[in-house]
Amino acid sequence: MALLGRTKKDILLEFRTGEILHAARTVFASHGYAKATVDEIADVAGLAKGTIYLYFPSKQDLFLAALREGVEQLHGQAREHIARATSVEEKIRAFVNARLEYCDRNRDFFRIYYTEFASLQVRSSRAQPEFQDLYEQQLRLLESVIAEGIAGGQIRPLDTAKVARLIYEATRSAVAQHMLAWPDQRPEETTNLVTDLIWRGIGC
Repeated sequence: MALLGRTKKDILLEFRTGEILHAARTVFASHGYAKATVDEIADVAGLAKGTIYLYFPSKQDLFLAALREGVEQLHGQAREHIARATSVEEKIRAFVNARLEYCDRNRDFFRIYYTEFASLQVRSSRAQPEFQDLYEQQLRLLESVIAEGIAGGQIRPLDTAKVARLIYEATRSAVAQHMLAWPDQRPEETTNLVTDLIWRGIGC
């Protein structure tokens, strides 16, 4: 019987895929892409190696899928945080804080995103297209917030596309510093520092 348009097979497929991706993130974060094996991922997931290959044709496909799932969750959290914010400054703060909170809670994701993914991009031209759509979505989200601020007089007249990219990259760098250099600092403290620097630069 279908549940809201989904069959039991669909639900099982989704559940099994989630189990595999969770196991993959754990193994890739622990051993790195090069040393991780599909056998170990299968063991952690409690599945046969052949079953893994029914869902993902190769280790690289599995790695990119695990990473994309995390990026989608991260971006979804950012959208939710921004939607709840009431002012432009709070929306920028929400964008920064969503990333810091997510990586602070999901350190396995941080390790593969900031280390393994960068090296994989060098080895394979396939990596970047897998995430370009998500990157562009977030830039458009930031651009809309900046445009709102300019229209309302809270932000100086600036090139929204350029500012969005700079804020995105500044936030990415701040997350890396928070996770690697200030691991015991609360995400809110880093959020306050980064948002203050951004707002003093673009605010009226």
